[in-house]
Amino acid sequence: MNTRVDVALILWNQDVIELMSWQLLRRNLQSCGVEPSEGPDNIDHLIVSRAPSVVVFDLDPPYDASAAVALQLMYRFNDLAFVITCADSALAVKKAPWLAHHPMFQKPYDMDAIANVVRAMVKRTPRTVEALSIGA
Repeated sequence: MNTRVDVALILWNQDVIELMSWQLLRRNLQSCGVEPSEGPDNIDHLIVSRAPSVVVFDLDPPYDASAAVALQLMYRFNDLAFVITCADSALAVKKAPWLAHHPMFQKPYDMDAIANVVRAMVKRTPRTVEALSIGA
């Protein structure tokens, strides 16, 4: 059985997924991830099965194809918050102007800054809030 996570990481490179997961865990957030190369079906499955409230999505230059995938995910999962990462934010916004309406981070990434923004965007379910209150 898959457990709920706070954040889905759609990032290139398993090492980056693990590093970002560690940064999020330091903020009491659960995450899991896949590389975009695993394809839209696997990304959809991850989001549906793990029910995050935030998705961190890494765009791949020249941005046309990966921005289209991100947009499809945003339409399909319109109740989720999205954070975008990329190598060149100016070029990404030029190719897909709608990206300007989402938090975006450019390489070299400041993992702490990304994790802090993600933390602020995570929606806690009442059960999670209750569990946190009981444990206090």
